[in-house]
Amino acid sequence: MKTKAIASRILLVLLLSQTTIYAQKSPDKFGKIDPTDLETTVCPIDSNAHAFFIFDCGVTNFEYNTAVEGKGFQLHFERHLRIKIIDNQGFSWSNIQIPLYQSGSNKEEVSSIKAFTYNLNDGKVEKTKLDQNDILTEETGENWQTMKFAMPNVKEGSVIEVKYTIISDFLFNLQEWQFQKNIPVLYSEYRVSIPEYFQYNQTQFGYTPIQLETNSKRNKITFTSTERTNTYVAKTVRHTSEVEYDEQIYHYHASNVLPIPDEQFLRTKENYLTKIDFELQYTKFPNQAMDYYTTSWEEVDKTLLTSERFGKALTKTNHLKDDIAYLTSLGLQNEDLLNAALHQIQKTIHWNGYRDKYLNSTLNSAYKDGEGNSADVNLNLVALLRELGLKSNPVVLSTQDNGIIHPAHPSLSRFNYVIASVQLNENTYLLDATDPNSRLNLIPIRCLNDKGRVIGEHPEKWISLMDYKPYTLTANYLVSIDSALSISGSVNKKLSEYGAFDYKSKLNEANDVSNFLTELEETTTGFEIENMSIKGHEDANEHLNFRYKMSHNNVLSGSGSMIYFSPVLDPFFKENPFKLEKREFPVEFDYPYIFQNTYTYLIPANLEVTELPQSIVFKLPDNNGSFYFQVQSTGKTLSVISKIQLNKSVFLPNEYDVLKSFFQYVVDKQNELVILKTI
Repeated sequence: MKTKAIASRILLVLLLSQTTIYAQKSPDKFGKIDPTDLETTVCPIDSNAHAFFIFDCGVTNFEYNTAVEGKGFQLHFERHLRIKIIDNQGFSWSNIQIPLYQSGSNKEEVSSIKAFTYNLNDGKVEKTKLDQNDILTEETGENWQTMKFAMPNVKEGSVIEVKYTIISDFLFNLQEWQFQKNIPVLYSEYRVSIPEYFQYNQTQFGYTPIQLETNSKRNKITFTSTERTNTYVAKTVRHTSEVEYDEQIYHYHASNVLPIPDEQFLRTKENYLTKIDFELQYTKFPNQAMDYYTTSWEEVDKTLLTSERFGKALTKTNHLKDDIAYLTSLGLQNEDLLNAALHQIQKTIHWNGYRDKYLNSTLNSAYKDGEGNSADVNLNLVALLRELGLKSNPVVLSTQDNGIIHPAHPSLSRFNYVIASVQLNENTYLLDATDPNSRLNLIPIRCLNDKGRVIGEHPEKWISLMDYKPYTLTANYLVSIDSALSISGSVNKKLSEYGAFDYKSKLNEANDVSNFLTELEETTTGFEIENMSIKGHEDANEHLNFRYKMSHNNVLSGSGSMIYFSPVLDPFFKENPFKLEKREFPVEFDYPYIFQNTYTYLIPANLEVTELPQSIVFKLPDNNGSFYFQVQSTGKTLSVISKIQLNKSVFLPNEYDVLKSFFQYVVDKQNELVILKTI
């Protein structure tokens, strides 16, 4: 943390005391409510919205703190928002959360909160003030607190208004600003005034246009000092000085911002919400050399490698000596040794749910406690692998809910997680010991987010976190059709790779296999299910098997001598998941997919097949996927094979039309009918 160093250097050079605040008025003064906002019953830009922002405005200024020695510059962030609640489905927007970061003696704190709920009562505006006693603060992470409160007296038609100020010691954490939310925003603006001593990379995300105006102004900082004279009559002498500096002002604003449509297959909407992000690049104070922070990815690497809570910690491995001796005694090699080392850390250090790229304290303390954050767990794994003679390096990444790393703007703060990598026989393996179901190249789904950066010697510094293994499901149905046109049979489903990972995770969450199977029976198709069993959930392999008996009375229908039914009893997709005419953002699956269902029908003697769907093979361009559908009838046996395969997990917007058509073809084909007739 360089905040103290920055503050001390500024104090020595400038001896500053008070920064002039560049003030920005919101579209309306706090408390000045337009009655038409209370009367309106629909969002003017989205008639389906349950709530919308009337405005959301923020301003960040740098102020110098002389009241506390060594503080120096601090960030003062003020936010003023007003939200219209249309109906009860919008009530959740009246629950306000303010995340606050802290590290050591440095912290972010809220200096003031004002909040009111407004309602119309007999044509008059009724104000309900937030009671300060209703504000709660919770620990939500190793370095995070969240201030929470629910606005009072919220009803359909209410308007809520909130204004608060955060004072932050973290100059690297200049507040980002989201112009786009999950509900419409009529107006959003952000003003940032940055002294000449600080240079930030500014990165814009999303697809909504943002207007930017810039200007500069001359600002001044006044400092005051006192001294006692040594003359015959002691007295206090006050000295006042001023330092002038330039300040760059950025004014971002956007109007009538619609939310991202609620479409499936986005890892997190936050990746594509329109926002502006700031990363401290360097500082330059009078008569001082530049102090670089994130000028290059090489600097990011160096910072991590020289950190006591990251790179330097990997050499302190005495606590692992018993594990090293045990694993060495097994005589394992290659992938078997990797799996054994992974399992050893998995059973020794439990993940506490916190995500971080830095150790909480030391490798040894996490090992002894048997618990730690993602860095405590996986840096111990890297250290163990290295001591076993393997070429292992940490890989820092941003988890799915934290957003994608922008490769053009070096950033240390955007990483929030670390896993292990190993180079072995010209292959690279990824490992994560935070999850008991993780295996080689089968890392938790939260980590499957574009690319990670290898910190150490590696042929490629950026490594893909995607498409290592697919979600694989194969199912075999043996089905009998009786003379009463009911069906019954047996089902054997096998899940592999991420298919098994997904279901094992659900089993772990359930804590009771019998209850899990009961719930699965209730949600598995519309069949009557009996004797469901599961194998493979307690061992270390990557497979899981479900077996059960099924029956159904309403699959076949018809009139007279003609009988109709769809032979695909359990379709992969009952409807096309893609509804938009045009999609401006990628389609993001978590992994590639391989689904295959094989149906074998035993036809009774009084029926015969007269018409079958046509067998086809349909492929996506560039071998990105395929759909295989085969139907055959031999004697009294009907066999159907339906297989869909997606060979990559991310499809770009220009591939959307083809992907949408592909899925519609799959849905339509799986609904085609077999025709039987009585004989």
